[in-house]
Amino acid sequence: MATAAVRADDSRGRHTTTHRELVVIPSGALLIDNPGMREVGLVGTEEDLGAAFSDIDELVHECRFSDCTHATEPGCAVRAAREQGDLSEDRYQSWRKLQKELAYLLARDDVRAQAAQRQMLKARAKYAKGFRKDRR
Repeated sequence: MATAAVRADDSRGRHTTTHRELVVIPSGALLIDNPGMREVGLVGTEEDLGAAFSDIDELVHECRFSDCTHATEPGCAVRAAREQGDLSEDRYQSWRKLQKELAYLLARDDVRAQAAQRQMLKARAKYAKGFRKDRR
């Protein structure tokens, strides 16, 4: 693909392409050249995320607790798979990142979720304020 020189004043590149293109890389990955697009957002549901990470989704159902956060709980099948090397750390981190992004997108349009988020942030701020007072 055509490229242009890097700007001298801020060492950043310039948009050169003027058309969209989907490039298949020899490894099988896909690269999208979409000039002018600044970000790509997540679209989907929890079921879609489960389908994309079906290996992790199967592990989630094996956890001891139904509300497992897959971080520190005993009996967590996801954590056990990471510790045994059956689940790579990169794949786990990708799944967590997409989980958080999906939760944010779903909560953005849910008034009750927004209220719960505000309450949680207030509680954290109150705790932090009390913690700072105790340390003085």
